Amino acid sequence: FDLAPHAMDAPLPLQQSPLFLAALDRIGAQATQHVLPGGTALVVTSDLFGVGKLALISRGPIRTDIASPLPMASLRGLRRALSARALVVNAETQADAAMLAQDGFVRLAPARQVAELSLAGGPENWLARMNGKWRNRLRHGLRQSLAVRRAGLSPDPQHWLFHKDRAQQAARGYRGLPPALITAMAVASPEAMHLFTVKHGPRTVAAMLFALHGCGATYLIGWSDAAGRAVSAHNLLLWHAMGDLRTLGVRQIDLGLCDDRQAPGLARFKRGSGAQVRALGGTWGESG
Repeated sequence: FDLAPHAMDAPLPLQQSPLFLAALDRIGAQATQHVLPGGTALVVTSDLFGVGKLALISRGPIRTDIASPLPMASLRGLRRALSARALVVNAETQADAAMLAQDGFVRLAPARQVAELSLAGGPENWLARMNGKWRNRLRHGLRQSLAVRRAGLSPDPQHWLFHKDRAQQAARGYRGLPPALITAMAVASPEAMHLFTVKHGPRTVAAMLFALHGCGATYLIGWSDAAGRAVSAHNLLLWHAMGDLRTLGVRQIDLGLCDDRQAPGLARFKRGSGAQVRALGGTWGESG
């Protein structure tokens, strides 16, 4: 199993991208990208006291040839090559899940859903794919006296956005990527990080942070205060992000998990933007 970059000219999950690999390396994680028969896998390993080495493939493995199925039996060989006691796979697709089940992997957790926002076409196409209420909120935001700005992300773990997001996570009961990993991405590839902010008068009332990786982008953090919500700042921010990221070659934005039970308001926002919701393959395990 040799190291190699990914060869597919298609949007990759952030967790299987060279950007993520570089960031993991910077924070000292044990991460490598491996070539499999018909695909690749970014694998993170860790040594658990009393258990042994655990290997994790998140949002993968990824096919290099879409027309050919990826032989999941090769993952057992990968586990042995890594001398791992167990392998955990967060499968990217339902088809991969079926093959893992067929090959004897045990389901550890059910599939979750992600929202994927296509940037195919242009603004007229994007508007047509939006929910009517979402489109009205966007028009509301466009009528406000709001200043939108795009900038890079300072690789500072104490960045103001991390403080805002930490408080938001505690209030809403969710977890995002740790600031150390996000700042590692900013150090590894400064041009990959794009922070969009909205000012209403002198105050910043909303922000969205994206990571670019190949022809895909991933939504990392979204924050808004009450004033920002009142002027539809997030709708306006995503609209500007769609246009700017498209000019940078992005074809699809991964808006992240879409969970109607845990975060119904956020799920409605993502769906309303025109994103398509897709089920991942669930979490599977194999040991030996």
